[in-house]
Amino acid sequence: MSGIERGTGLQLLAMVRAALLLTVLLGAACASSSKPAPAQQPPPAADVRTPGTPRPARLAWLDMFARGYFPGRSGQVFVVPKEGWFVTTPDPLYKFMHGSPWRYDTHIPVLFYGAPFVRASTQGHAEQQDVAPTVGALIGAPSIPTYTGRVLTDAIAGSAKPRIVTVFVLDSMRSDYFDKYASVMPTLSRMKKEGAWFSDGQTQVLPTVTGVGHANIGTGSDPRFHGIVVNNLFNRSTGKPQEAYDQLDTRELMALTLADTWNLATDGKAVIIGHGGAIRATAGLVGRGACLIGGKRILAASYGGADGGWETNPACYTMPEVLKGFSGRKVWEAAGGTWMGHDIASAQKFRASSLFQKYEAEALLAVVDSTTAGADDIADLIFVNMKGPDYTSHAHGPDSPEMPVTLAELDRQIAAYLALMDKKAGPGRHVTAITADHGQPGVPPAGGRVYLEDVIAQLNKRFAAAVPFINYYNDAANNQLHLDTAKLQAAGISLSDVAAFLEGLEAFEAAYTEDEVRAAQARLRK
Repeated sequence: MSGIERGTGLQLLAMVRAALLLTVLLGAACASSSKPAPAQQPPPAADVRTPGTPRPARLAWLDMFARGYFPGRSGQVFVVPKEGWFVTTPDPLYKFMHGSPWRYDTHIPVLFYGAPFVRASTQGHAEQQDVAPTVGALIGAPSIPTYTGRVLTDAIAGSAKPRIVTVFVLDSMRSDYFDKYASVMPTLSRMKKEGAWFSDGQTQVLPTVTGVGHANIGTGSDPRFHGIVVNNLFNRSTGKPQEAYDQLDTRELMALTLADTWNLATDGKAVIIGHGGAIRATAGLVGRGACLIGGKRILAASYGGADGGWETNPACYTMPEVLKGFSGRKVWEAAGGTWMGHDIASAQKFRASSLFQKYEAEALLAVVDSTTAGADDIADLIFVNMKGPDYTSHAHGPDSPEMPVTLAELDRQIAAYLALMDKKAGPGRHVTAITADHGQPGVPPAGGRVYLEDVIAQLNKRFAAAVPFINYYNDAANNQLHLDTAKLQAAGISLSDVAAFLEGLEAFEAAYTEDEVRAAQARLRK
């Protein structure tokens, strides 16, 4: 380029800059000469509040709530308890309560075991939503468009297909249990050593609860797509709270599970089994069965009933015949109604014992053994929720003497299950995946066990003189409040006011409004 050309170019650039500056100045002048600006609006609630927590952590928690948000099902204010603290009820079966974004609730095991299909290795990050796509890749299932997880390709060795893949969700099984309780878990320790172990297994959705975690695992997706956002919600149409999968209704699940897809792809020829300690676990893992258009009935049941038996939705699932002979009552009565000095003489109390862990595992073994699973080259899928670690840790805590007893029983039953897999599919022809839905906090600091009724009382003292506005805040693990926004608005109270008040309480580290969560969700990538 010649000097004249360069000079001409610089002159043109200067003219453009001058024109832009003039435009800006004229715009500012016009704005100042127009009608007065409206009164200054208050900044968003996130700016009004002065959090002590670093902003990156607050934004990460907000994104976790955003992944877990579904309109009409989620609450209106979302809270994060202070680290080590938790909100619970006076019920002795729930002395400890999960649901938070802290590591003791989010760091979970992710393990794939089964040579020659799985490559023995220790790897890094994996999420709940990665389990379904990875199992799908192992068996050759079609991908699902709502997947937010990824295939963990480094865990897969070769292209051969197993005859059976089992996904065990060990309820409330913290990842650090594999180290802390390794001495009582020789089978799980061996699987960790010989399988593909992900040391940074995570759940990245809030709240960290059973219904949400199992649906994340079963669908390979987030609650914003599959719709299971809490264990218990407030139905604004009925004006009443209801459990996830109310009346065992699987239609609440808004996304396909891997089991659904495989049911359709094999035209019902694959054996698909769902087995769990609660319907909110079983349904999230296996999906709709015959209640999906084109789907066939699958074998699925969950623990329930006053006698500690099993229940199912007969429109969607088939109750395994062998389960009709299983009754928890027989077990706790044979034990004299006690375990380690604790009263277990009811269907609820029984669950917080290693006897329950043995009972639900033996029921699983009977179900699987009664089927044709592993009999042909069409891969069969078995999804299992083991609820024992959850109920024991809720009642007694992760560091209690009761915990290793339950985990030792769990380990024995996993060993028995692997032996059954060798019998049903043949040695070297099956894969087992191990993960969890959430973790559990340990003993809180002084004052760190907070009760729902106390939080509600403080809210009522601050706001309810104007209007009673709490529709539902009875499940502490949900970490969200369902509020009557019309009553609040009529009283001149905003959700930001409520969130700011909660965040000012000693128990909470952060609080967000529904609008903040929605805005964060709009920014999320799939």
